[in-house]
Amino acid sequence: MSYQLFRLFGAAVLAATVSTSFASAGEDEAEILKRQIEAMQQQLLEMQQQLGDLREERDREREEREEIETRIVQVEESVTEEDTDGIDVGGAVRLNVWWQDYNDQIKDRYSDFELELFRINFSGSIGDVLLDAEWRRYNDFQAIHHAWVGYDFSDELQMQLGITQVPFGILPYMSHSFWFTGNYYLGYEDDYDTGIKFIHTPSDDWTFHYGFFKNPEYANDARADRYSFDLVTGGDQGNTETNQFNFRAERHIDLGDDSHMDVGLSLQAGQMYNRITERNGDRWAIGGHLDSYFGPWNLRLQALRYEYNPENPEGVSDDFVQKGAFAFPFLMAAKANTYTYSISRSFDLDWGPITWANCYNEGTYVDPDVDGGSNSVQSVTGCSVAAGGVFAYFDWITGRNMWFAGGDGIGLDATTAGRWDSRFNINIGYYF
Repeated sequence: MSYQLFRLFGAAVLAATVSTSFASAGEDEAEILKRQIEAMQQQLLEMQQQLGDLREERDREREEREEIETRIVQVEESVTEEDTDGIDVGGAVRLNVWWQDYNDQIKDRYSDFELELFRINFSGSIGDVLLDAEWRRYNDFQAIHHAWVGYDFSDELQMQLGITQVPFGILPYMSHSFWFTGNYYLGYEDDYDTGIKFIHTPSDDWTFHYGFFKNPEYANDARADRYSFDLVTGGDQGNTETNQFNFRAERHIDLGDDSHMDVGLSLQAGQMYNRITERNGDRWAIGGHLDSYFGPWNLRLQALRYEYNPENPEGVSDDFVQKGAFAFPFLMAAKANTYTYSISRSFDLDWGPITWANCYNEGTYVDPDVDGGSNSVQSVTGCSVAAGGVFAYFDWITGRNMWFAGGDGIGLDATTAGRWDSRFNINIGYYF
């Protein structure tokens, strides 16, 4: 633009020079002056016209730049939406090493080492629909862990439909160990059933869960090849879970200085259908929990009461019900109080590939309220470590009258009721 103005100024100077030369030729001074003024006016008009053209060109260039910038923003937003709209695939491969003091053959071999788990995970969204599923293959069986579709009605309310986690107690689970607490084997920790669940977070201070579950993850109640511990049928045990309602409320309390706690109440009630008598019994559970963090320390406490009131055929005791998972059914007390705790401390590390560790001690005490029952106890002490995609557990498990720790069931007055058993377990997983 400055170059164009320079050209116009030069033209005006040239016109003035020519007019001066005419005056030197003897023309009348007034006439010469008049022509000079007219020439300058014409030059001024041309300069104004060219200046206007330059301004229009500048405006067009600005509009073009703004349009290009707008298109770039639109493309970036479109790419971002496409990146977040899809399904992520992950999974894990885990190996297990274990030694049991109640298994003479394993003691003679010092330990056993084998593939424990292969799993595939799918999670993400397509449009406004959320998707989350996990399939697992263990050595002796395969099972669905969970599989649900969901929808966010708002930032405060989410719905999940399908095989989803039952909202009871500390979520997603109370334990830090690979072995979980005893509540897992009773069916009150990390349990998954088929139904519908709503998660309501009206504020940062409260979380509510509401759920209805028609039945466990498998409608085939004779199948013990499952991840979650549910009532299973077999022999003279014909009870199965159905029509279950859940409510959970949790209050979040900020204590300041990197400390906070959650205090919660869980309620569960449902029916239990007996396939032999074709009658419905009932069952219910109520629990309270505390989950508190003080810097790297975590303290968890939970107490619950559960009751199963079956409609068994004559001659079958109402004091025990049959549950099953991991391809094995077992008996447990139909009524009991349970008490669990977990205390842990985490560490940020820089030990080669190891960047994090967590050490813990967790205990369970089951006090049955039935004839012919006996207390069950479980304790787990160990540490978990993280190194890149590898996550490993090192656990020492001791139990008395406890299923999966040398016992015949939970809450039974069996031949193993007074005996303490233990096992050392190492689980090494690669998660991708």
